[in-house]
Amino acid sequence: MLERRPPRTAFAGALVTELHRRGPGLSRVGLAHLGLFAVLLVCMVFDPRQVAGFNVWLKPAKFALSISVYLLTMAWLMGEIQRARRAAALLAGVIIATMILEQTLITMQAARGTTSHYNNATPFDSAVFSLMGLGVAANSAAALGVFLLFMAERRPVVTAYIMGIRLGLLIFLLGSVQGFVMIAHGGHTVGAADGGPGMPLVGWSSVAGDLRVAHFIGIHALQVLPILGLIIDRWSADPRLRVGAALLAAAAYLGVGLAAFDSAVRGRSWA
Repeated sequence: MLERRPPRTAFAGALVTELHRRGPGLSRVGLAHLGLFAVLLVCMVFDPRQVAGFNVWLKPAKFALSISVYLLTMAWLMGEIQRARRAAALLAGVIIATMILEQTLITMQAARGTTSHYNNATPFDSAVFSLMGLGVAANSAAALGVFLLFMAERRPVVTAYIMGIRLGLLIFLLGSVQGFVMIAHGGHTVGAADGGPGMPLVGWSSVAGDLRVAHFIGIHALQVLPILGLIIDRWSADPRLRVGAALLAAAAYLGVGLAAFDSAVRGRSWA
């Protein structure tokens, strides 16, 4: 007889339960952002207003989804910290607070029919953008704290999975710095004005360089490299080979991110 696979609903329920066990606050707020993403998609259907050529609710919807993935990832990673649990809980609180602040401000500006990033049209808009910058800085500091907790933990055997987490956090931090590069530049497009022709869904410039590409690659190292680490661990039983393969995968991933950054600063589109 064929072995019956558990239904997908059971797997999803087990995953949610495990996320709650590992990082209760992070997982709950992450799932709330996933629900918000669905609500904002509905708003896009019934509200045709546009900002910079896109539906006014597209940006908060993309951020809600991105923040959900980030918080759920952090919830999972918190379960791998064996020591310094109090420090981990404190850092989780900072991450939650900054992400709620970020999403609230972006959604508020969308409701007002204006942009949230690089908006200095009025003193209020400037204050909102400055507050968002402070939130991003606080979140980056908390992520750095999580990275240091993982580096400080001593393990009898360092697997490719753990290496993937450490390297993923490191490249994530580099991707976060990319956000400050965009702030210093005064926008995300190089060689053209923000809001021009863009790729479907993501909106990355299709006619000029776009710093958001490298930013996207960098911050999602947090998901890609730990998953690659799990695959490497299943592929090899040799600890040295596992670590070497994890380092090679991280170097290749970083190389793609640097290539995207170089393309952006040269004003070249990836379209």
